[in-house]
Amino acid sequence: MLPRRIALLASIALIAGAGISGAAKADEPFDATCAGAAPSAVICVGAEKASEGAAAACRRGGPEDACATATPAGRDVRPSKLAAYQKSWLHRAAAYQFRLGDPVAFRDAQWLGSHNSFNANANGPTLSHADSNQQLTLTQQLDGDIRSLELDVHLVAGVLRVCHARPAAEGHAGCSTEDDLATVLKEIEAWLEDNPGQVILLYLEDHVGDAGYAAAKKALDEQLPGRVYTPASEPAPGPATDCAELPLELSRAAVARAGKQVVLVGKCRAGWSSHVFGWTDNNEVEAGNSTDYTCDKPFGAEDYATKMVRFFEDGTWLATGLAPRENMAANRARRLTPDKVAVMVRCGVNLFGFDHFDPNDGRVAASIWSWAPDEPKRAAGDCTVQRDDTRWYAAACTGTVRPAACRTATGWTLSRAVAAPAAPGACKAAGGRYEPPRTGEQNAALRAVAGGAEPWLATSLKRPRKSRERRSHHH
Repeated sequence: MLPRRIALLASIALIAGAGISGAAKADEPFDATCAGAAPSAVICVGAEKASEGAAAACRRGGPEDACATATPAGRDVRPSKLAAYQKSWLHRAAAYQFRLGDPVAFRDAQWLGSHNSFNANANGPTLSHADSNQQLTLTQQLDGDIRSLELDVHLVAGVLRVCHARPAAEGHAGCSTEDDLATVLKEIEAWLEDNPGQVILLYLEDHVGDAGYAAAKKALDEQLPGRVYTPASEPAPGPATDCAELPLELSRAAVARAGKQVVLVGKCRAGWSSHVFGWTDNNEVEAGNSTDYTCDKPFGAEDYATKMVRFFEDGTWLATGLAPRENMAANRARRLTPDKVAVMVRCGVNLFGFDHFDPNDGRVAASIWSWAPDEPKRAAGDCTVQRDDTRWYAAACTGTVRPAACRTATGWTLSRAVAAPAAPGACKAAGGRYEPPRTGEQNAALRAVAGGAEPWLATSLKRPRKSRERRSHHH
């Protein structure tokens, strides 16, 4: 017998399908059609969940094209599309941009992340996965340039399960046969092994309690051996909230230099403080509703300057059910759409928690603030210029003079017009350093200073020459 939640979602899908499918258009997303036809978002989201679950089951044993067309209410996450992304300009641009931000302190760095990353119907039918936040596995998300993952860890009958459920006081309702923590960490470890040098942020939502901390630390040690960047020392004994808070001056580059790949954050708890940095109001602010987002709403300049700013979304049917009178248009307004992501990147939002992440859904593309599409064109030259729309393109280093973009103690300034090889000296004369923008916020700030000019940027496209030793080895 299907679990009650799965049966309920299936029933909703049948109701929605009967009343809405006739109005659907081939070129219109299901939720847009449903928005005009259903009185409540609960109906539309329920139909999506049932359809996505059916599509995931189909993909486990059927041809992907048939699975996509047979489940029109769900999101299309065919493996062939994910594989194509890995070979795309967009993937190269996202990877480059993430590397560019490696030296930036966490308070200013930008991360693409997923919300309830583990809760994916691709991981098999369970009570939690029936109302999924994701369609893709953790590996697929990481391959799609997600670098921040969230795991909800519950201690259920002595087992540390990773599941989307109620807190311990409500009996961890929602957990069933989901994977244990060790199994989930093993999948992350395998990806890290294949991707040396990559650094991820791993948020552990704590439903463990004192009885489970020792087991959680054991799983972290065994499944992520030597990869975790831990607090420098155990905090002094004291209240259960004692821990080392996440140091916001830390950078991904510093983590990599230490030979590590994972930074763990969670509730400030002494029980696992040897492994997990505190994720508190002192270093992070977040919101789950972006309906009325602007650069100064709901968070202000002080938050952006002193803390990490996070926005997430929750596309589960249960979350929708908390507002049963909400229509689909209002539900969609809360989501992190591509248009919102582009604005948030420019404003300095640090961390995104995407639901239903798909690297081809427009949000990774919206996060790109550096290279223009299909740039850099290597035949154009080895130097980089910021266009007047903020995007970058490749250009010849000589033959044209331009101002250089110079980083100062307070922001940006432009040097006198020079050929690119003279840019470092020109920046020094202008009281700055020849450095590139490393975040979307920095890039936007430079453009505000540059006005109509198109300045040189301190990024070289020259391939490094092989060392003499290596060349002699080949000969």
